[in-house]
Amino acid sequence: MQKIKVVLPAYNEELSLPSLLGKIVEVKENFNLNLDILLVNDGSTDGTLEVAKQFGAIVKILDLQPNGGLASAVREGFKCAIREMNDSDIIITMDADDSHNPGLIFRMITQIGEGSDLVIASRYRSGARIIGLSRTRKILSSGAGYLYRIFSPIKGVRDFTCGFRAYRVDLIRKAQEHYGERFIEQQGFACMGEILIKLKVFKPIIHELPMLLRYDQKKGQSKMSIFKTVKETMKLILRIK
Repeated sequence: MQKIKVVLPAYNEELSLPSLLGKIVEVKENFNLNLDILLVNDGSTDGTLEVAKQFGAIVKILDLQPNGGLASAVREGFKCAIREMNDSDIIITMDADDSHNPGLIFRMITQIGEGSDLVIASRYRSGARIIGLSRTRKILSSGAGYLYRIFSPIKGVRDFTCGFRAYRVDLIRKAQEHYGERFIEQQGFACMGEILIKLKVFKPIIHELPMLLRYDQKKGQSKMSIFKTVKETMKLILRIK
């Protein structure tokens, strides 16, 4: 049976995790999926680990110390996940702040089954909704997407920065073998655009599905520095131009 692993990079998400993990478990049970969760604890200083442990065996924990940032958490999460997975299995990445709806997971998996190598939950497809995000963040996000589409267009991709994705394992394995430690180098949230750009060399079939982004459900302060993210995004774009 095809294995699904949800990789969740988490830094100080004790308030958001109970709701998110509960929703993922519900999806697993409702659709009878062979699914488990790899929580990548990125040096949290709150009760993130304690919350994760309350969910039992469905949640595996990769504890990284000290905090190394999103790029490091995603890179190490991928490494850990694929060790026990076959090429036809699927890795799901999501934000741990409960802004992404796990209900979309089954549709993403279905799209992989129809032939896609990578499926992105997109804010820029017909039917997508964004709730609770500031006007400034919306403008910066759409602006970054526009720059990516100009300087490094990828067929099927409009949303370069959303972290809610489904990857066929063999695509990630190819990237790790090809790039080694250089697979994910960009710091912060800009690493999500870097991943797509580096996967482009393998000519993957990519589809996007419209998502419901519920930023109003996020508890606690945002971990993303807007100006740092803009800076890192511009560095990446200038490097690939």
